[in-house]
Amino acid sequence: MSRDQAIVMRYDSPDASRTGRDIVYLHGRGSNEREAGYTLALFGDADVRSYRGPISQGGGFAWFLNAGTGVAIPESLALETEKVGGWIASDTGRRRPWLCGFSNGAAMAGALFLKSPEAYAGLLMIGGCFAVPSGELPDFALAGKPVMFCRGKLDMVIPRHKFAEAQAYLAWRSGAVATMLVYEGGHELPLTIKSAVRAWLTGEESGTRAAD
Repeated sequence: MSRDQAIVMRYDSPDASRTGRDIVYLHGRGSNEREAGYTLALFGDADVRSYRGPISQGGGFAWFLNAGTGVAIPESLALETEKVGGWIASDTGRRRPWLCGFSNGAAMAGALFLKSPEAYAGLLMIGGCFAVPSGELPDFALAGKPVMFCRGKLDMVIPRHKFAEAQAYLAWRSGAVATMLVYEGGHELPLTIKSAVRAWLTGEESGTRAAD
């Protein structure tokens, strides 16, 4: 495990008892680690660490190279997933973090979770999809793991079939305990869903699944 070349911004909970949750946040393509500052309201009492994508792109950074919208170049995805997973593992203490990503960051979060589901408390994907063809997603890889999948009703950036594939996989073949949330809006970080996200996190942490 190595943090070599990792750039991370930390937002620590003001709760001195530090009983809150740990969140790892991964930004969208062309953005950077500061994007997490806009998302803090989603997580409630939480320590948030936000990493910078390893690839310079579009005036910002990305997590892997794309072959097309919503589909990664396999070699790039494998290389960067291994690297970013090492960064996160090197920074993780005894409490497993929740993975959260937006857009390209959601795709990377999904890849990390598929690779090592035991390393994380759960997965929150916002406005993103899995970066591989649906036929390559492994059966029951996320058995019993909590996942919340959020997408904008008017999102025109991610192809609709990629959203549909991700939702179908999470609902059935993955084995995950999946919650789907379709919100009003497009391809953006929707702070209007903060109550639903917080309720889901709290419910999963207490062992009670939040209502779909």
